[in-house]
Amino acid sequence: MNFYSSFEEVEIQWDGDAFKKMKNLKTLIIRSGHFSKGPKHFPKSLRVLEWWRYPSHYFPYDFQMEKLAIFNLPDCGFTSRELAAMLKKKFVNLTSLNFDSCQHLTQIPDVSCVPHLQKLSFKDCDNLYAIHPSVGFLEKLRILDAEGCSRLKNFPPIKLTSLEQLKLGYCHSLENFPEILGKMENITELHLEQTPVKKFTLSFRNLTRLRTLFLCFPRNQTNGCTGIFLSNICPMRESPELINVIGVGWEGCLFRKEDEGAENVSLTTSSNVQFLDLRNCNLSDDFFRIALPCFANVMRLNLSRNNFTVIPECIKECRFLTMLDLNYCERLREIRGIPPNLKYFYAKECLSLTSSCRSMLLSQELHEAGGTYFLLPRARIPEWFEFQTSEFPISFWFRNKFPAIAICHVIERVAEFSSSRGWTYRPDIRTKVIINGNANLFYSMDLGSDCSVLFDPRDDKVTDNLDEALLENEWNHAEVTCPGFTFTFAPTFIKTGLHVLKQESNMEDIRFSDPCRKTKLENHFNSSKPENQRWVGNDVAKTQVVQQQQLMGSFLSRMWHWALVFLISCRRNNQ
Repeated sequence: MNFYSSFEEVEIQWDGDAFKKMKNLKTLIIRSGHFSKGPKHFPKSLRVLEWWRYPSHYFPYDFQMEKLAIFNLPDCGFTSRELAAMLKKKFVNLTSLNFDSCQHLTQIPDVSCVPHLQKLSFKDCDNLYAIHPSVGFLEKLRILDAEGCSRLKNFPPIKLTSLEQLKLGYCHSLENFPEILGKMENITELHLEQTPVKKFTLSFRNLTRLRTLFLCFPRNQTNGCTGIFLSNICPMRESPELINVIGVGWEGCLFRKEDEGAENVSLTTSSNVQFLDLRNCNLSDDFFRIALPCFANVMRLNLSRNNFTVIPECIKECRFLTMLDLNYCERLREIRGIPPNLKYFYAKECLSLTSSCRSMLLSQELHEAGGTYFLLPRARIPEWFEFQTSEFPISFWFRNKFPAIAICHVIERVAEFSSSRGWTYRPDIRTKVIINGNANLFYSMDLGSDCSVLFDPRDDKVTDNLDEALLENEWNHAEVTCPGFTFTFAPTFIKTGLHVLKQESNMEDIRFSDPCRKTKLENHFNSSKPENQRWVGNDVAKTQVVQQQQLMGSFLSRMWHWALVFLISCRRNNQ
């Protein structure tokens, strides 16, 4: 029987006898409504009882609660003493016990009388400050949820071999992670959001199957937490399957040298962590020297919104690193090394970055193999890009297969629009590649002002019918455009460059003028001498913009000459 009321604030008047004749009732779930009094009877057949805001401190005298399998009373008024008296009965069948949001609970009493318990939850009990040691020895417990217990300072040692979920997030007073007394092989994720844990003991290594660790905490709510010490990283290296560490928003001396009395552990062994997220952690330059060696196998590294000024050459030792996020690192001036397999790089609003670093990050050597996405502040289209323009669409022709190309957008200013609610936002820059009239590649990016982005459009979505859109043994027409950009986002200026990745493309199969039209302009761009082609020579090629200007200048000069000849001829005829 499920009871839902749409009038939660209205008190439901009843005499408490409603369940007296329901002799076969096995499930009773009441999740809303305020009842005027507690029940006088519960049927002996009841096995599942879930009653939110249970309206009494007592149960019917004839209630055989020992037969319950699920006993959930969230947001009820029971005290710790009343709960302790209740749990003295032997619950041989009980698998779930839930006292969430019970503000009168200050302690979790002895639970040794419920040996078959699989789920124990007392989250959001704001006044809870103590947990009985028996909680740590429930052999069949699979879920332990203490999330949101803001006054809880200590957690007893645990030896929960069946545990799959341990929820300790938002425990604002909990500073030490519980001691783990034996191997716990079923926990794969550990969430400690807004829990200021300072210390991970060496027993942390007993979480042998842990794959993801969340250590997020707002910098403005650190509650006195000064960060994770270097010695406390070491146990993480003992977890062979730990591949994701998210430590967003930790204030203070994260990864500092001091051990605070802990034993020194060698840092020569690196962890297996592949994704490390340390956004907004107030990291300084020491981080790279002290802590980065612990994560030499990292593949994705997010260090955005931090305070370091130099990324040292040692970052090249992260040979598996493919993604590096440095967005909003406003003090970053210099990058002295680039990991050998870096493909995705983000440095939005890193306005202190030197021009030499920006040039290094846009070098042809880094991008010629394709598959990259680099976002930089205040950069220009590299000189090795053969085609540059500020007009859309950009047309080119190809045959056989779609060519490997790199696209570079330079944004000189971005308009900000205000919504009716007063919000401001910047438009996304959408790049679309249209092949023979059909949109086949699409790239959307959120860019700041005065920035550039260089990317390989093949890395994004390609429609399933790309091969069907191509014409066999014929030239295919492709257009690169930013739909709606010219008119909707008029205050934003964008310049675009295209480069053919020669390692993966046949230069004979791409043209930037219509190969079906024999014009002088075509002959200029597609010279019969390979060493003079803009696509091949060893010297840096002149851009098409310059060539177009030269052609236009030559054309205007000839037109001016013809006009003068015509005027002189007319004067002579009139004379």
